[in-house]
Amino acid sequence: MNILLALLVAILLSAFQYLYKRKAPLLFALRTLMYFAMLLLLLDLKIEKQVKNVVKPDLYVLADNTQSIAKQKADKDLQQVLKQLQKSDFNQKFNLHYFKFDNSLQKIDTLSFLGTETDLGKALKELKNLHNTSQKSPVILISDGQSTLGENYIYSLSKNNRLQVFPVAVGDTMQYTDIKIDLLNVNPFAYKGNRFPVEIFASYNGESNVSTKLIVKQGKRIVYQKRLAFSKDNNSQRLSLLLEAKSIGNKHFSAYLTKIENEHNLLNNSKYFSVEIINNAKKILLLSNIIHPDLGVIKRSLSKDKYLQIINKKPSDKSLKLTDYQAVILYQPTTDFTDVFKQFKTKKLSWLIISGKHTDWQFINKQKLFFSKQTAKATEQYFPVQNQAFSLFKLPELTVKSFTPLTDYYGTINLQGNTQTAYFSSVKGIVTSQPLWVFNNDEKQALIAGENIWQWRMQAGLLSQSEQFDQLLQQTVQYLSLNKQFDRLKLQYQRQYFQGESIAITAQVLDKNLAFNDKAQPVLSIKVGEQWQKIPMSNQGDFFQANVSNLPAGTYHFTVSDKISSLKKSGSIVILPFSLEDKNLQTDILSLQQLAKNTQGKVFDKNNFNTLIDYLSKEDNYPSISHITNKKMPLVDYKWLLFAILLLLAVEWFLKKLRGEL
Repeated sequence: MNILLALLVAILLSAFQYLYKRKAPLLFALRTLMYFAMLLLLLDLKIEKQVKNVVKPDLYVLADNTQSIAKQKADKDLQQVLKQLQKSDFNQKFNLHYFKFDNSLQKIDTLSFLGTETDLGKALKELKNLHNTSQKSPVILISDGQSTLGENYIYSLSKNNRLQVFPVAVGDTMQYTDIKIDLLNVNPFAYKGNRFPVEIFASYNGESNVSTKLIVKQGKRIVYQKRLAFSKDNNSQRLSLLLEAKSIGNKHFSAYLTKIENEHNLLNNSKYFSVEIINNAKKILLLSNIIHPDLGVIKRSLSKDKYLQIINKKPSDKSLKLTDYQAVILYQPTTDFTDVFKQFKTKKLSWLIISGKHTDWQFINKQKLFFSKQTAKATEQYFPVQNQAFSLFKLPELTVKSFTPLTDYYGTINLQGNTQTAYFSSVKGIVTSQPLWVFNNDEKQALIAGENIWQWRMQAGLLSQSEQFDQLLQQTVQYLSLNKQFDRLKLQYQRQYFQGESIAITAQVLDKNLAFNDKAQPVLSIKVGEQWQKIPMSNQGDFFQANVSNLPAGTYHFTVSDKISSLKKSGSIVILPFSLEDKNLQTDILSLQQLAKNTQGKVFDKNNFNTLIDYLSKEDNYPSISHITNKKMPLVDYKWLLFAILLLLAVEWFLKKLRGEL
């Protein structure tokens, strides 16, 4: 309707000008068309039109901009690959995006090859976030495959991320075989005459089958050797071996794998370790003035340890010399033990008192020991309840809830000093805080508050736990007889590291019997600047560990402390400013191949890069996507209409000029 009205107005206006007073039909027609076109523009009419939009797939080019490229003298090769890409006809098929990376992804401008850190995993993840379309796109990764930061990049992308990676390997792509000792675990203490365990983890990197020999030496003497075979599929082994502790002292050992063919790096073939051998042969004195089944059980259980010699004597023995023994067991002491306690007061000796119905508590209380007990004439039955917080040593796994009770006089035991209770007392089903089996940490003394442990041994036998019961008595005596102050907190760390290396501080926390204390809770406190940072150390099975690899270069003082055992030890490390790019001067072709495999790509090098260009140019997996949309376009967007108006005005002016009307 608007168009017809515009046409009518154009006709009327033109007729008034060229038909009303004079007859100029040609000028009338030109002016009508001109007016009609102008009115259409004023009406802002829109024309619906189908628009075809072709979206080309993206192609991402990632160039390694780190020092390792320059150190390998591969920078020229990398730039040559970039030039070949820029000269190719990829622009006709792809939208090209050029990036460089070191510890992050950046738009490429110039390449300096000065990056001191490589985080290829982070760069690929950042690219994944940039690629937010559903189209499948190729990624040309020009790199040596070395990554010194972050997670393993081979798992950064998968075939589900719509990015297909084609690594172009530059640098030294020659693959050298390598065999190494990854980890060596050993307890820092062992007893003379025993065999102590050593655990070694070894691994191999290579394609062919190889053979090496594991050799363990003490000084120049070979103490263990074994031939090992590795292959591509069997590329790691865990070895458990036993070494003999022949003589007392701090013994130094070395473990190493012999060189295999085509192996260049021999630094990781060896590990060094030390073990302190201590004397385990001990004489234990068992003193008693009565005959009781407990005495036979104590002697039989302790004698199961071939390094414990048990001697029975009476306290009235005039030849008694307590200093000849590493520990003394006093069974139900009375006033007959007066001379024994006099020796205790003049000499620092370790002892265990076992009380019961024959014990003279009035006499014991006068000795001013770490415990005392105000008793009644009546006796009581005391059932054992294990203290889960006990940390002097690891208690054997005994089902004590099934054990018969121990018998002693009724009363309350008062403790003094630094004590730890292994088993509490339960009376008539009520668990109390009264100790049944308790230790004095300060003086290496202990108390078992009740007789009839022979019944425990019998009950343990019915439960198939005889060995565990024997261990309980052996560990108790072992704790008492270890008079030497051993270092129970062992730290392992290097004095010097290079920045960017994996820096782990390892701690072994031992109980009072020199076994690994899995209940320990060590914390690493390290001074960073003016602040102390606390890092809980994680339990790794038989050691604790804290990782501080993210620290910058500098000198750091630290302390490892265990709040359970109150053990503490300090140290310091120096982190030197150094780029790992200087260390990794070989192309990690295996990781690049795995990345390509995970994304359904393929690895190329500078020599066959043209093959990649041909493949991507002809590959149908990356089609352009055409979008057809219906679009309403205003007439003003049609430039030809404006041109037509100008043309009509020009023709009209020319005709008037010919007629002499201008």
